[in-house]
Amino acid sequence: MATSKRDPARRAAEAPRAGTQPPNDRRSSGMLRIPFVRRSHLEFEDGSTAEAFIVNINVLGAYIALDLMPELGRRVVCRFGLPGSENEVEARSVVAWQNPRQAHPVHSLPPGCGVRFERLSMKDRERIERLVRDYISQHATGGAKRKS
Repeated sequence: MATSKRDPARRAAEAPRAGTQPPNDRRSSGMLRIPFVRRSHLEFEDGSTAEAFIVNINVLGAYIALDLMPELGRRVVCRFGLPGSENEVEARSVVAWQNPRQAHPVHSLPPGCGVRFERLSMKDRERIERLVRDYISQHATGGAKRKS
């Protein structure tokens, strides 16, 4: 039986719940985003540029706080630093979703957009994976770093 648009309770019960995927699956798939506030330089395909802040990140993409909303599908190169490294990450990306300023925000993200990384060097991917792993290990035990 198809779920009716008029039955939101049933739709909610049948929908996969956030966080129900085992943590190891979320980590290995790149789905787990971590808080990450860093200045980022954006360069759009038409040559225009902007300065913004990355708010969260994983190996698949990032959320960027930005008042001027780029169109969905717009290509952008994001450049940003990672802790402990002088080399910037250069991520060729595409705007995957928008979160415009709202009179009554429904979640805690500031206005901005989500970008999907389309081209990321293996070295940069590994650096972001390490950043995510380090964050998880520091926060999984209440802030104390786990010994390996």
